[in-house]
Amino acid sequence: MIMKNQLVGLCGGTAAGKTTIVSKLIEHYGSASTIQLDSYYKDFSSLSFDNRKKVNFDHPNSFNTKMLKKHLSLLLEGNKIESPIYNYKTHCRENIFNIIYPNKLIFLEGTLIFFYSELTKLMMLKIFIETPEDIRFKRRLKRDVEKRGRLPMEVRKQYNESVKPMHMQYIEPLKSVADIIISGSSEINTSVEKIIKKIDSIKIKKL
Repeated sequence: MIMKNQLVGLCGGTAAGKTTIVSKLIEHYGSASTIQLDSYYKDFSSLSFDNRKKVNFDHPNSFNTKMLKKHLSLLLEGNKIESPIYNYKTHCRENIFNIIYPNKLIFLEGTLIFFYSELTKLMMLKIFIETPEDIRFKRRLKRDVEKRGRLPMEVRKQYNESVKPMHMQYIEPLKSVADIIISGSSEINTSVEKIIKKIDSIKIKKL
């Protein structure tokens, strides 16, 4: 496979700041694409709503990485893709797609992206966003209540029963896979500048 573009992975715990940092990177580079692991949850529409709510969405097995790898490969080869759209309120995929066009830089972000070796092999650079647990929980609580229609009690229950234990078991060890570790609690522009310098240095070496 001949790569026309370059993939940068940003991994880290829930609400670590991955999406915010990616948006700043896209703002800097102008022409860049982004793709999220959360879009690639397996299709659980065959389950009842109550049973869908019981799925451990923080476990590595909850994602369709075969589809994600295929889509990443297409983007890297210079082809557009139809990325799934996941509805966090119904825990199902929508019947519409998000068209993502290829770019010289493609950012993949998600809690577990470094867990899958078939994905890390495609990455030019692997960045881990490290953020203290108390900050991540507060951000998660605010986001899920305001944007995903969850009740605070539900958010806390899910966090304690699956988010936190899955973080300790699967996400925390992924720091060892990263090329660089960036703070998700420091001043955001400082963290973004460090990433930009690293990306640019690698791109120059590859010329």
